[in-house]
Amino acid sequence: MPRAEQKIRTRSRLIEAAGQLFLAHGIEGVSLDAVADAAGFSKGAVYANFTGKEDLLLAVWREHFAAKRMRLADSVASADEAAAVLGAIHATMTAFFAAGPWALLQAEIRRRSADWPRLAGELAALEAEELNEMKALVSGFLQRFAAEPRPDPAEMTETLAALFDGLVLRGVVAPVAPERLADRFMSVVIALAGLDRLAPGASR
Repeated sequence: MPRAEQKIRTRSRLIEAAGQLFLAHGIEGVSLDAVADAAGFSKGAVYANFTGKEDLLLAVWREHFAAKRMRLADSVASADEAAAVLGAIHATMTAFFAAGPWALLQAEIRRRSADWPRLAGELAALEAEELNEMKALVSGFLQRFAAEPRPDPAEMTETLAALFDGLVLRGVVAPVAPERLADRFMSVVIALAGLDRLAPGASR
């Protein structure tokens, strides 16, 4: 395997292992040794790719944001009929709710940002980037399907972002099936957009 490709694969495996460990044990409960062991590498491989835990955590968060944005964009663009698009978004949201307590990790990162100034700046930039991309997706969705008068895309995006975080936290405190959390999320999407054409399973 070419050296450059091997380095990319090593980095990817380290990020994946670190993400799973951070979700399971929190920031404080994860060491770089544990990440190296989980990925099947030495600790030297971690330092060959990252400057430390903060750098690794930021890489995990970038990957998470990128994957989430891509999946949402694919679901919005998946069909021409509102019901089919709503169904695709519902399936995507179900997967998000089943993927782990990312909102809890995000809250922990925000708390730690007081001690890690670089982390605070990077997190703020990532969240702003994600919010802007989500606004564009919501705006496109509303242009295609929403009833008149259409809601403001920025306000709707911020409402849905807060709702998503809240539902994740609620699911951790009082376990709820991911499909039910997605149902609740989609009911708000439908209400805000004024839609009466509902995808199967998205209106409960």
